[in-house]
Amino acid sequence: MDQPAPPSKKLNISLDYRFLCVILAVIILVMLVVWKPWHPAPSAKDRTISVTGDATLKAEPDEFVFAPSYEFKEADKSTAIKNMTAKSNDVVAELKKLGVADKQIKTNADSWTYPSYNDGDATPTYTLSVTVTVSDKTLAQKVEDYLVTTSPTGTLTPQANFSTGKEKSLQAQARDTATKEARGKAQQIAKNLGFHLGAVKSVDDSDGFGGGLMHPFGTAESMGKSTASDDSKLTVQPGENSLDYSVTVVYYIR
Repeated sequence: MDQPAPPSKKLNISLDYRFLCVILAVIILVMLVVWKPWHPAPSAKDRTISVTGDATLKAEPDEFVFAPSYEFKEADKSTAIKNMTAKSNDVVAELKKLGVADKQIKTNADSWTYPSYNDGDATPTYTLSVTVTVSDKTLAQKVEDYLVTTSPTGTLTPQANFSTGKEKSLQAQARDTATKEARGKAQQIAKNLGFHLGAVKSVDDSDGFGGGLMHPFGTAESMGKSTASDDSKLTVQPGENSLDYSVTVVYYIR
């Protein structure tokens, strides 16, 4: 009669099987952590290059902004306002005679009080500010010749700007140049690295435009002159202003 197998042998086989399952589970877990199959592998279409295109245009400004100011130091407020009003009326009237339109003239008045470091004088100072904006260089010269005779303080020569219309026209040209330059750079890089340029992924022109302004040359006071004469006239010389534009474009490469 056959004898049954010893029970201890079945127990050993069962224990070995469970141990093997644990080892396999650990291996699978390690493989999942290392490979991360839930993260898709990068494809060729995910490869990109980023380039920046720049453009700088120079042109003569066509808008001239004058900003003279006049100070009145008076203890009596009524007297100060009276003198300031008279000065404002005179200046505005003469500007209109020269051909400056109402909409091209702005006036502003304010006052402040501060003690002098030397004598402690706290007499209020009232200031009349006049802003004149003209788009004709000949008229701008006439305005400057007149303003020199009014004994202003602050900057007398105009700030030369691009008008809104001219600036928009220059911006369109700069944008066209910069975007073409960006594509040319991208094509060159892709070719040199053995890739082909694909579609545009993104465009960033947050830097936008810069420039377009020209600093004034100085004041009549800084030149030691306060009245107009044949040898004291300040020439309106705007020169050229620069307008800069940059754009960053990201392209797919394949």
